[in-house]
Amino acid sequence: MSRGWIDVHHHAYHPPLIAELRRRGVTHMAPGVPLPAWTATEALRVMDGSGIRAAVLSVLLPGDALQQDVAPLVRDINTWSAEVVREHPGRFAALASLPLPDVEASLAEIEYALDVLGLDGVVLSTSLPDGRYLGDPAFDRVFAELNDRGAVVFVHPNPSSRCSCAGGPGFASAVPPPLVDFVMDTARAVANMLFGGTLSRNPDIRFILAHAGGVVPFLSWRLELAGTWVLPDAGVDVPGELRRLYYETAQSASPATLACLREVTGDRNILFGTDYPFMNDTVVAATRRHLEDVAGLDLTGNALALFPRLAGGTDARQRGAADAAHL
Repeated sequence: MSRGWIDVHHHAYHPPLIAELRRRGVTHMAPGVPLPAWTATEALRVMDGSGIRAAVLSVLLPGDALQQDVAPLVRDINTWSAEVVREHPGRFAALASLPLPDVEASLAEIEYALDVLGLDGVVLSTSLPDGRYLGDPAFDRVFAELNDRGAVVFVHPNPSSRCSCAGGPGFASAVPPPLVDFVMDTARAVANMLFGGTLSRNPDIRFILAHAGGVVPFLSWRLELAGTWVLPDAGVDVPGELRRLYYETAQSASPATLACLREVTGDRNILFGTDYPFMNDTVVAATRRHLEDVAGLDLTGNALALFPRLAGGTDARQRGAADAAHL
């Protein structure tokens, strides 16, 4: 790790975004999770204190924020992220938010965010406020466009996720959604994309799963066995599809989780992530300590393969200048 750590799971809730969300009556991302305070200055302080050279910014919106004027808000988010990247070349990359479920607006935003703003991929919520998951056929055109571009797609739990299948009344107040529902939401999205064909139809998308894929690595053989009983005609190469995905380590860097994950995917597909600022600087540092002595993992090299902007030096400065020219 002599080249410095690269955090691929870092949420940049820009101050004007927080102000706009509060104007819309949104004060929490999820039960028990208030809107986070974030500034580039504070983020860099935490990064420098933990030996993190660079971070990939992303923004997820809770369902309550998506009820009005979504496309203009998403455009503002992506513009703010591009400005941070431009102002700090080599320290930040950024993923574009999309105004799903509006497919036409999402296609337009992909073109603008990647071609004009020069962002580094997109971030998608595992599920949508209307209950649909990413494997819904309505979103095939979005994934086809991202596949044509060979885009990086960070798949993150829906901040508004609430599992209604178990727990009963009061479950979410006793066990807030980030503890259980979020990781289950990721597993549902992956299974939906596996058995609905989204993954196999889009082999050139580099998918990154938040939180080591939630419970996906633990369930991998169970998913594979679907072809022997409940989905005998699925014809899905479950081990192959899961192996090619990327998995980041936010809240998932324990030895037990890593051992399970390394059974499912190769060491080149594991990335360093922290979930800052939802995870504070103490957790950020602990995540790094869990990983720094793990043999065989080049987490920095893995991240640079997806985000070459962060390689530093002349290329980063030139990319920053190019971004500035676009804005």
